[in-house]
Amino acid sequence: MMRIILFGGAVAGVLIVALGYAVWTGQYLAAQPSASAVASGSPAPSTAASPPASAAASAAASSSAQARPSAGASGAAVTVEVKNFSFGPDLTVAAGTTVTWTNSDSAPHTATQGSNGVKAPDALFDIQLPIGGSGSYTFATAGAYKVTCTIHSNMNMTITVQ
Repeated sequence: MMRIILFGGAVAGVLIVALGYAVWTGQYLAAQPSASAVASGSPAPSTAASPPASAAASAAASSSAQARPSAGASGAAVTVEVKNFSFGPDLTVAAGTTVTWTNSDSAPHTATQGSNGVKAPDALFDIQLPIGGSGSYTFATAGAYKVTCTIHSNMNMTITVQ
């Protein structure tokens, strides 16, 4: 009987350590609605790659401060702070604007043209954003550009260039 208890305790310990490591490295995130759904009050489908509830709530509460739209002048610069597993709100910028993504999060991300974690076949940009890193792309042509993180499929935004 004692062997069974010891074996069960060892198995439980290994599972807890493995889960802790997966959470710490960003490979496992509890299913929650996306931050944009929380901010807008609309329902969103749950995915296994959604951020933890506290992160989604924080992102919703501070989403307006995460990205600052440009003044609309060509050649302007806009910074998007990637935080709480969110890009923040969608942006509208003038053609010629350079958008810089800065990763202030606890996990690596990408800023990739595409949606739902899938890179577009003809993607113009695929920027790797290690923790604390940043990367930029200059939007020269008018249009709507979908941006996703290929690591966390729930991270999406749209940049409209006028």
